Amino acid sequence: MQQNSMAGKVRVLYDGEEIEGLTQFGEVPLENNTIDVPTYNRVHKIQSGVTTMPEVQLTYETRRQAKTRKFFKDYYHNKEKHDITIIRIDADGAEYDRELWSAVECVKYSENAFDAGSPTYASITISLLPYDITVVN
Repeated sequence: MQQNSMAGKVRVLYDGEEIEGLTQFGEVPLENNTIDVPTYNRVHKIQSGVTTMPEVQLTYETRRQAKTRKFFKDYYHNKEKHDITIIRIDADGAEYDRELWSAVECVKYSENAFDAGSPTYASITISLLPYDITVVN
């Protein structure tokens, strides 16, 4: 097990099932909204108590026999909602953080661009919008 700094990897489970091919997992910025409070000669910002849920972008490599492409096409086109578990692990596979995302919608589905001068692996990019995020540990 890594003792000092550690590599950060992510596993994503959709209703308990991992879909193969995850190559990128975007930033998950949780932000507390603010409101302006005017006073006699100043305007102060304070927290409103409302958290803005993030839209998170993920990229998956797709392969011929894998169900990755079909799963995400169905997820987007059928307007499905899934409960997702985000597991953060180090290079040795030891879990160090877990989050539960409920009623997650897929709000964007895109195929990778093609460039004949610089070919790359076949991939899809999706944007997920969680209804709520619960930190487990």
